[in-house]
Amino acid sequence: MSNQKFSKPFLLALAFHLTLLALFALSAIYKPAPPPPPPEPEIIHATMVELNPPPVAKPEPIVEKPAPVVEPEPEPILPPVVEKPKAIEPPKPIEPPKPVELPKKVEPPKPIVEPKKVEPPKPVEPPKEDLAKKAAAKAEKIAAEKAEAQKVEEARKAIERVKSKEAEDAKKAEHEKEATEKAEAKKAEEKANAKELAEKEKAEKLATEKADAKKSALKEAAEKEKAEKLAADKAEAKKAEIDAKKAAEADAKKEATKKAEAEKLATDKAAKQAAEKAENAAKQAADKAAKEASAKADAERAANEKARADALAKQAAEREAANQARIEAAKQEAAVANAKAAAAAAVNAQAEAKAKAMAEIKRTVNSRWIRPQESANLKCTIRVRLSADGTVLDATVVQSSGDEIFDRSAENAVGSHLPVPSDKDLFAKEFKSFTFVFDPK
Repeated sequence: MSNQKFSKPFLLALAFHLTLLALFALSAIYKPAPPPPPPEPEIIHATMVELNPPPVAKPEPIVEKPAPVVEPEPEPILPPVVEKPKAIEPPKPIEPPKPVELPKKVEPPKPIVEPKKVEPPKPVEPPKEDLAKKAAAKAEKIAAEKAEAQKVEEARKAIERVKSKEAEDAKKAEHEKEATEKAEAKKAEEKANAKELAEKEKAEKLATEKADAKKSALKEAAEKEKAEKLAADKAEAKKAEIDAKKAAEADAKKEATKKAEAEKLATDKAAKQAAEKAENAAKQAADKAAKEASAKADAERAANEKARADALAKQAAEREAANQARIEAAKQEAAVANAKAAAAAAVNAQAEAKAKAMAEIKRTVNSRWIRPQESANLKCTIRVRLSADGTVLDATVVQSSGDEIFDRSAENAVGSHLPVPSDKDLFAKEFKSFTFVFDPK
């Protein structure tokens, strides 16, 4: 942009230099020649011849020397000025004065034959008409010189005015350059601050996302740990049931062993008694054996029925525990599914609200945009920082379209206020600082 600013002053200075050079060339070419000196009047001296002529002094002719022409000193070349001065017309050549007509020849007087007294001839004065013409020529010359000097003075004053204007324009251009440099430095500083703020916000957003991811991972780990604990409790309960069943079977087996041993002891005792009593006790032994066998069968039948009842009760308890576990698992799965559905619904609602708010912002910016010339098929990315009430704190083009005029028009279209969503969490998360593509079609 600085080249565009200083091209016009440069062209004006160049034009002024060329004009001065042309004026000097014209003054050198068309310099008026000094008027020729007036011709000396021709004086005819008449001599009277006498026998004894007295000595007569010859009058010396009066010759007026032409006044020397004082040429004006050339003005020094002044430095170029910024503003183009008006073209100074070259001085018109001074017409040379008309030639002075020669006076008529004075006829010689007729000789006197016998003059009594000879008077010396009076000096012949030039005619008054020649003197008037000389005075007029001299006056014209003085007037021409004065006009030339006045024109030179006017040219000098014009050059001084141009020089003063050039100095003012140069000073103004310098001030504008300093203001431009300050504005560019300020803009660069603002861009650096915006970039730093963007990086800081990006780091904060990344930290927030990491914290959310960590929180989600912890939540998933807690849910997984809870599921594992539930599975472990379930496995432990099942193992306890299996251990109880094994203990019951071991107790039953032990009881059966004791009973068998008792029966064996009883049998041995009965055999001993039978051997001792012999035949007298044979009938009693047979009856007793029958009773014992019946009692044994009853005991075995009762033990079998008890084991069967225990097995059925155990199976029922297992089925109840399994049903209860399935119900709890179904409840937990339903709760997890409901939580996921609620989270997905919240995410969808937030995404829908975000899309709606972003569409409203883009619509507002497009309605404010003033289309510059030759802006077809252009787009740029703008970063915007907003306050809670929608006030625009900053709007900067982070990805240019390649056309600076289009980028500035897009920044101006953002304005000082934009619509924001009513959800404060959504605003703080998505619209406190955001970027969007400005693509008017």
